[in-house]
Amino acid sequence: MKYNALTGYNKMDSLTELIRLVTKKRIKKVELFDESSRNKSSNYFKLFEGIHSGHYRSDSDAARDIYNCDPSEKKYLILKTRLKQKLLNTLFFLDFEDDSIPEYQNAQYECNKQLYCAKVLLMSGSKRIAIPTLEKTLRRAQESQLIDIELECAKILRAHFSTSNQYKEFLIYKSIAEQAEQKLHAENLSDKYYQELVAIYAKSKANRVKVKKLAEKYSRILQDDFKRYDSIKLSMNFFRIKTMFHQFSDDYQAAVEITTQTEEYVKRTLKFQPPTRLEELAIQKMNFFLHLKDFSRGGAHAENAATVFEEGNSNWFTFHEYYFLLCMHTEHYMQAAEVFHKVVERPNFRLLPEGRKERWKVFQAYIHYIYKTQKIREIRPVIQNAKTHFRLNEFLLQKPAFAKEKRGLNTAVLSIQILFLLEKMEIDQISERVTAIEKYCRRYPKKDVNFRSECFISLLVNMKSENYRFYQTRKASEKMHEELKSMLMEYHGGNRALEVLPYEFMWNRVLEKLKSYKYG
Repeated sequence: MKYNALTGYNKMDSLTELIRLVTKKRIKKVELFDESSRNKSSNYFKLFEGIHSGHYRSDSDAARDIYNCDPSEKKYLILKTRLKQKLLNTLFFLDFEDDSIPEYQNAQYECNKQLYCAKVLLMSGSKRIAIPTLEKTLRRAQESQLIDIELECAKILRAHFSTSNQYKEFLIYKSIAEQAEQKLHAENLSDKYYQELVAIYAKSKANRVKVKKLAEKYSRILQDDFKRYDSIKLSMNFFRIKTMFHQFSDDYQAAVEITTQTEEYVKRTLKFQPPTRLEELAIQKMNFFLHLKDFSRGGAHAENAATVFEEGNSNWFTFHEYYFLLCMHTEHYMQAAEVFHKVVERPNFRLLPEGRKERWKVFQAYIHYIYKTQKIREIRPVIQNAKTHFRLNEFLLQKPAFAKEKRGLNTAVLSIQILFLLEKMEIDQISERVTAIEKYCRRYPKKDVNFRSECFISLLVNMKSENYRFYQTRKASEKMHEELKSMLMEYHGGNRALEVLPYEFMWNRVLEKLKSYKYG
């Protein structure tokens, strides 16, 4: 038998000890969920397959189908509990070796599993197996920047060698633990700062100024740690906080520059990053180009980003929403129509969630309005598409019910309907839409992401109050128009604060139509 110089024991001794431990303390029957060998007639399989396939949407469905009983009955509750335990046990035997899973996640899973095994061995007094396992796990954790696991391993090894009359090894692991502890403190601090900023802004979009001040403070505090430690987590949080500071300072040019630095850093550390990281940064940068109204760089970015995305995935659709809006806000309407065509022609467009497809239908209405009013004939054949089931007359008949959670989308729908109706001066229909859209305007508007839409709604209400007379409407709306222009657009995707065309452009169109209808 071969002697192991590291532990002083041979391999057969290790196996003997493991066999003794497992035989003595193992659970007599370990229940795992194995799809390849399961009994397909069992109730476990029925419950699993029913949930997995979507056949069971509730406990009532499952209990009725399997036992013909109420879901509160004991036999169904026991079945659920045992299936859950089988699935939890199976968590220890997952396969993370997949091309779609980053290397660091596989390392994290394996290191956590090995650390757990080592702790169990130590609890059972099997140091001769636990210590080499911990040393190997520590090296893997260091290679993968898993600082919390590195620290845990180093602390256990430090404690072991402090009582084993091996002072040299004790000093080695003492030093590793101290360095890891300092690095972990810096990472945890960056986590806390970034999460706090996200939480404050999520609580109320009116907290922009507070977030900006804190982001500036926190990025200054983290600056030295960012330079001192080679840490993926710390670096990414530092970049995010810097980006938030520039974003909430309305300095989108600086935000683009920080995003570019982040992209370069991610490319250097790809094996430690989620596969979607570059896609998320590409979306973020396009959003900043939208706020800058920089079509030149945004268009170039769209061409370069083609290599970043898997065409047709969820992030690809999100990216093109921002690109479409950039085209619309910079009056590149033909390009907007081409982006629209490219998106709805995707075979998987029909598989998008209804909410996202609905947004593209609204986009189609806006680009149709541009085609009608700007006389850009080339747009029409590009945007006609059966997949969206868009018919202008049907769209104008829609009367979206008031729903606070759909404020952004419904405001966009009602706004473009009003513009279409103004073309024909169908006053009764316009008044009806203004009454509907007025419900989305708060009595005391805050200067948050909804402020611009509320300013535009107030302008429309003034138009109705002044009986659609041009001069009186313009006069009564001067102050609110200035308020609208003083606030920059803030849009972060989805329906919230959706502004398909700039409100300033839309209001000018309103005044033009009123001028030809009732001058005074």
